[in-house]
Amino acid sequence: MNDNPPTCLVILAGGQSRRMGKDKAKITLGGERLVDRAIARYSPSVDRIWLSAASDFDTGIDIISDDPDAPGGPIGAIFTIAAHLPILCPEAVGFVTVPVDAPFAPDNLVRRLSAVPGCAVAQGPERLHPVFGYWRCDIVNSIRGTHEIGEQSPSLHWLARQCDAQLVDWPDEAPFMNINTPQDLADAEAQI
Repeated sequence: MNDNPPTCLVILAGGQSRRMGKDKAKITLGGERLVDRAIARYSPSVDRIWLSAASDFDTGIDIISDDPDAPGGPIGAIFTIAAHLPILCPEAVGFVTVPVDAPFAPDNLVRRLSAVPGCAVAQGPERLHPVFGYWRCDIVNSIRGTHEIGEQSPSLHWLARQCDAQLVDWPDEAPFMNINTPQDLADAEAQI
């Protein structure tokens, strides 16, 4: 086993953006698209980045599209990534996930989550943020085998429990803000 496996990041950008009314990856904040902001923010701290999306949004970043038999939502993306990452990057043990619509995530997020030996998810003082997680491929793949195709999509909270994910604490909820609505976008613009 490699003592220094590569640090892999997957930006979750395949959501339907119903509340926003348009693809959140393409929304601009401070004159820059959210997908470009995420790539620029995390590139210095990882070895490889993929987008979990149907398109690369003209970024040139490789994409991992959800398997057709995967559940919907971010859990389907995580199941798909865990199944494909051992082929795409055989030296990798796991991967960190971040949503494309969270422009203020902590700078030390990737380092802290990936330092945990098993799976890990972020937690603020008020709640869990499992979309910000580190997922070991072997653990996720064993959990995926327990989910029946066609069954209702489980939640990320369910996956975190099934994976016995360690909780990595942050002292503030603000960095985990997601831009889900036009009002959220206006609030984010006011912060930058």
